[in-house]
Amino acid sequence: MLDYSNAELSEVIVHSIGMAEQPAIISNQTIDISDNLLNDVLKDYFLRNFKSEGFYSFEHSSNIELNEIYSFCSDFFDGNIDFVDFSKKVATHLKHVSVHPNIKSGELYVVAFTDMVVDGELVDGVGFFKSESKEKFLHVIQEPEGLKVTCQFGTTPRKLDKACLVFNTEKNLGFKLSIIDNTNRDEAKYWVSDFLRAKLRNDDFYQTKQAINLCREFVEEVVNPENNFAKVDQADILCKTRDFFKANEEFDMREFEEVVLEEPQIAETFRNYKKKYEEAVGCDIPDTFKISTDATRKSQKFFKSVIKLDKNFHIYIHGARERVERGFDDDTGLNYYKLYFDKES
Repeated sequence: MLDYSNAELSEVIVHSIGMAEQPAIISNQTIDISDNLLNDVLKDYFLRNFKSEGFYSFEHSSNIELNEIYSFCSDFFDGNIDFVDFSKKVATHLKHVSVHPNIKSGELYVVAFTDMVVDGELVDGVGFFKSESKEKFLHVIQEPEGLKVTCQFGTTPRKLDKACLVFNTEKNLGFKLSIIDNTNRDEAKYWVSDFLRAKLRNDDFYQTKQAINLCREFVEEVVNPENNFAKVDQADILCKTRDFFKANEEFDMREFEEVVLEEPQIAETFRNYKKKYEEAVGCDIPDTFKISTDATRKSQKFFKSVIKLDKNFHIYIHGARERVERGFDDDTGLNYYKLYFDKES
């Protein structure tokens, strides 16, 4: 759970990070945030888009101390470096890893926060926010002879491009992070992989997310027409999977197989597929774990079951597989679906 209602900005600084061959502009002083309007706009811009979803932690293949951002944050939280020098190290590191040709230039805000509540714990923290998208806006200026209108470009405070909050807690686990990464499909995922070097924590959110991804890929790759399954069978398993995760507080593999997969042969195929999935992704999905409501809600888009029939019809399946019948008409030489229902609305 995240609660920023009493959070305060203590220090803010902004640097400009150019594209690969452009130099960075490194500031030497913080922003004056004493103006209440500016303070409120900045705080809303920095925090409003963070939701209570999965937490990340810094990682490193050999020694967590070699993770640059982890090391910088440790020094700052421990009082071994002042805020401005801390922000310069962060900006220099971001510039160093911004080598992909499609990475956009932008402003990097480095922010120190106080009084944030994370999972019931009151903590301080720091944030990194990169603004890449610019929008046009009209600026009206009063002059002696009248009003003058100019068109300018600036950052909208409605949306974050890339952001990370580092909470000063659980340092021994790589700190607790919350990340936003609205990555353009044409650029590398440098924000999480190269700049932060962070990974999702192996908690209930992560386990729920991986289990749902496993079920989705199993339906797409195994329960498909190529393996003599009808599209309606795919829709049926997706609907039952959705209902299972929404109705239960704990995931139990044996119960899932009995309720969702039903047939022993499909259940056995699913267990074999799970092993291959875990090896490919590098994860371990336990047979029992607490189901995360946040992860389930975030994954609702995976459960939309639509059967497309040529270019004429779409059938949306929300459940009740026993009321859907598929067949072939010899007279017309066409396939058909027959739907049984109580009433229409």
